[in-house]
Amino acid sequence: MNPYLALSAMLAGGLYGIENELELEPATLGNAYTSGAPTVPTTMREARDLFANSVIAKEVFGEEVVRHYVNYADVELAAFESVITDWELRRGFERL
Repeated sequence: MNPYLALSAMLAGGLYGIENELELEPATLGNAYTSGAPTVPTTMREARDLFANSVIAKEVFGEEVVRHYVNYADVELAAFESVITDWELRRGFERL
């Protein structure tokens, strides 16, 4: 994750919420892992898809910036998906 983009997104999201008078989510009480509360994406593909389809991201960063980072994610995903991992090799050899 680009720390500058992450910080910019947090600030932009906060300002967007203030400017649009959005109501805060209720506080999460107890174990957040079992609460059913919204979570952050767990894969790059999920993060890429959420960012690509975010109306707020397009509004605060602009369509061109969103397209740029979505393209960057696409390039990274293509590179990642073209590699056979150690886990896949070990798992494949176990099954042969």
